[in-house]
Amino acid sequence: MLLITKGETKFWYLTLTEKVTISNPKFLFYVTHRQTNKTYAFILTDVSTFKDRYNKFSVNENTYNFFEGEYMYNVYAQTSSVNLNPSLSNELVESGILKVQLSSTTTDEYNPTLIEKIYE
Repeated sequence: MLLITKGETKFWYLTLTEKVTISNPKFLFYVTHRQTNKTYAFILTDVSTFKDRYNKFSVNENTYNFFEGEYMYNVYAQTSSVNLNPSLSNELVESGILKVQLSSTTTDEYNPTLIEKIYE
């Protein structure tokens, strides 16, 4: 699952290159909100130094202005650096869920005071 927080820049780490059959691919991300069906299409640049091992993408939520909630995402490999139509891309290489949240969530942890009594 990919995660993004509104107003923040995140890195997404994916393993896409091992599934690609074309050389020097550009990656098209096609994202659909699960309730509203609003879609976003964008091309992200792979900033990884070891592209054979993993692909690293820098994502700033302010650029896309996502709604809060869950999205289905598909990543397509293509030779074009401007095409935003998934049907014109070369191949689908990954799909999954993207979660957009309003702020970083913190979890409250209960730490009880333990008093141990030993009776003999």
